Amino acid sequence: PDCAPATMPRTTPSSARDVPGAVATAVGSRSRAPTPASATTTTKSETTRGVAAHGGDAVRRIAGGALSRSHSGAYASNGGLLVTNSRDALRVYDVARGRVVRELATRDARRVTASPYARSIVVCGSSDGTLTVWDVETGKMQRKYEFPFEIVDVVYPGGECGKDCVFVSARAREDGGGRVYRVSLMKGKIVEHLAKMSAPCMLTCSASGAYVACVERRTVYVWGVGKERGGNASRALKMHRTKDITALAFSHDDETLAVGDSTGRIVMFHGFARAVKNLQNEAQGEKTEVNGDALPSTTSHWHSRAVGCLHFSGDGAHLFSGGEEAVLVIWNLQDGKKTYLPRLGAPLKSIVSQREDPSRLALFGSDNAVRLVNVASLSVEGTIQGVRPAVLDGERQHYTSAVVYDPRADLAVLSAAGAALQFYDYARDDHVADLAVAPRNYVNTSDEVDSPMESHVAHAAFSRDGRVLLTVDRRSDQPLEVTHAIEETLKIWERVDADVDDDDDVDDDENIARAPGGAFTCVAQCELPHNGLITCVGVRPGAHTLHDAMAFTGGSDGEFKIWVPNGRVARGGEHAGWRCRSSAAHPSGEAITAGAFSADGSIVASAASEIVLWDPASNAKLATLAAPKSSALGEPASAIKSVAFVAGEPLFAACDGKQLVIWNLQTLQPWRVFAMPCVDLNAHPTLPTLAATFAYDDDDHDSNDDDSNGKKKKCFIVRFVGGDAAPAGAYACADGAPSAVLFPPGNRALEASTSAAAAAMVVVTRDRQFIRIGVETNREARMRDDMDIDAAAPAVTKYFTGGVVLAGAPPNPKLAEYLADARKRVEALDVSKDDDDTDDIPARDRVIGGKFGGVGKAPWGELFDAPSHELPPLISLCPHFMHAMLSRQRADDDE
Repeated sequence: PDCAPATMPRTTPSSARDVPGAVATAVGSRSRAPTPASATTTTKSETTRGVAAHGGDAVRRIAGGALSRSHSGAYASNGGLLVTNSRDALRVYDVARGRVVRELATRDARRVTASPYARSIVVCGSSDGTLTVWDVETGKMQRKYEFPFEIVDVVYPGGECGKDCVFVSARAREDGGGRVYRVSLMKGKIVEHLAKMSAPCMLTCSASGAYVACVERRTVYVWGVGKERGGNASRALKMHRTKDITALAFSHDDETLAVGDSTGRIVMFHGFARAVKNLQNEAQGEKTEVNGDALPSTTSHWHSRAVGCLHFSGDGAHLFSGGEEAVLVIWNLQDGKKTYLPRLGAPLKSIVSQREDPSRLALFGSDNAVRLVNVASLSVEGTIQGVRPAVLDGERQHYTSAVVYDPRADLAVLSAAGAALQFYDYARDDHVADLAVAPRNYVNTSDEVDSPMESHVAHAAFSRDGRVLLTVDRRSDQPLEVTHAIEETLKIWERVDADVDDDDDVDDDENIARAPGGAFTCVAQCELPHNGLITCVGVRPGAHTLHDAMAFTGGSDGEFKIWVPNGRVARGGEHAGWRCRSSAAHPSGEAITAGAFSADGSIVASAASEIVLWDPASNAKLATLAAPKSSALGEPASAIKSVAFVAGEPLFAACDGKQLVIWNLQTLQPWRVFAMPCVDLNAHPTLPTLAATFAYDDDDHDSNDDDSNGKKKKCFIVRFVGGDAAPAGAYACADGAPSAVLFPPGNRALEASTSAAAAAMVVVTRDRQFIRIGVETNREARMRDDMDIDAAAPAVTKYFTGGVVLAGAPPNPKLAEYLADARKRVEALDVSKDDDDTDDIPARDRVIGGKFGGVGKAPWGELFDAPSHELPPLISLCPHFMHAMLSRQRADDDE
């Protein structure tokens, strides 16, 4: 699975006092712990239950991923259903509503094709060698066959081939080469070997079922497979081209074969059927001369880049083509005239037509969307939109992109192509809306290395109540390497009040954008807010009103800026603008690489090679934190990659790619140091939960796990909980470091009976699948209640209208061993030892600010006005406070 329970790499415990500068696996300070009793009050039975709970944590893929891995699909049920092959299921969509009506559990489906004989039957091929036949109306599997090879593609021609035959393109396990087989669906075995190729290929079949073709680089192979083939079908007609071939299509009368290449040319070969028949007669001993390259042909050229897809109309009068221009081109084959359906939003990858109504097409785009088009009226009748893919550069690497959580709408928000933000319902696996941060039409930039950088949203952050959104979009006419040409725009958005949201004048305002939870209006815009690129942003979480709102930005120029709203208020309740209230230079003068607000907004941290804690109200520097040296040899300090405050506890965490350090803000000393390559941190907004992402090299991993640059590593996520920052679970990510870890509200009914260790956590993988760990989220619970789904049922695939697949992941047996070992390490530190000997610790090191005179000594009047880092631990505060309240009540009763 993409995210499953895993075992952390072992490290040897050591003491920081043994070798100066050495880093221990877990370092405990001699000062008072934030939660003194947390490490020793757990009994043996409780520990056993905790290990079982962590080892059996629910891991569910709840949403996301590609609608179709092959950028293709099949119509069924007389065009009423559209079936696509996602990563772990066949998704069946109602064409009229554009919603999922059923998901059929498969394993790594590669291609799905419809039966030309039965209205509801489809055939699916998977990479594990499984060939399955499904009835999509009932959701039942009709047949299942297993073959000793990886299936790459499957086609079901019908017609002259008959009901029993499908053709399979496979990858041989012995040499990795390609094979093309004819397979009998009734017998479940291979009945004919058509070809052996250097690599697996995609197949195309004619509507009559008489011909099957494939492409190997610059050569087209055509086989006659009909009843009147007259000889051995393994003899293929070959047609060579000078450019790489990217698309194929047969005309319905079997007279023309259209071939698209990487330069945008479309060549139509005429009379290929006669040549194939002559080739088969030659195999029977007849003397004929067959030369596929000598066939008569016509060439058309409109596309400026590679042709992505080709498809002939049912009457044979038109040819449809698509490519990177995001335009459907309709060629009239009689007079050569062209008609266009432009501005489709993304490059076109595949065209599928209905058998019953050939004028209706399904266009599969690279933006993970299927557009349902009526070519008779040249209109898009509907769109099935999945989660949009991350924006990639010419080397297929991810740009810096935003994946955040909208607390007001309870949706995931992801940056997409065209400088837009997509609001995605992770519970229903459904696209909700787009926010055009910097509206731009799609521009074809291709995948070349020197192509201009695609405009995108690099950073986004919401306030805790979701009323304020900060975005940073980037654009450039130069490649990504030319950083001085990148233009950045900082925008601050506020949600319009509900009474104004329904105003007709809102629709006429170009600065207001509709979005779930309320329309957004852009109240501030700043071009090039920093001399360098912005590296981190944040919105103050503790603001109770818009007047208290605040945001920060940190840049590669080493500047740290605080942004606040103006005093003027517009008619919709939003501010008339924001301004930069103050700025500060990082003391080291280095580029700021990370930053974060504390949970109550009383502290803001900026990080380079060292970390500075600031008072955002006064811009005063409160403290400077330096990470321990990563080895006894004194390696130079690395730039901090990520920082986070732990909610409800005086703990602060930072990682630099070599280690994870957790500080106690009451002592300003390291509280835990994990000598492992931590690359990212994500903190729960309200619970004392921290998710740390660690990257590591697996000695047993396959070479395919790394990309060409060796940048992709295996990763795992560790959840730390409580005031002692104890590890509570580890989860492996097979696809490398995830894009984000989100903490949506958990199901209140379940979360009330569980600890922070089981709080809902949603991992967004590199290919933007949503993996939920822990209890189900509150939004999932609401969706389940609406659809009357049984929560107590086993974790198996569920089918329901508009829903998603819930597939359980088996617990890792090694996790119990790891958790037991981690528990022993925490207990060995004796972090709960009551050490009141703090007189030798200066006040400035004991508490930031020092005015409250240490832990638990603040008068009640000042206590409630204190920021979170100056509060004593709740476990110490609560008994005294309750005792005082009860004493006062008894006194009042006596009176």
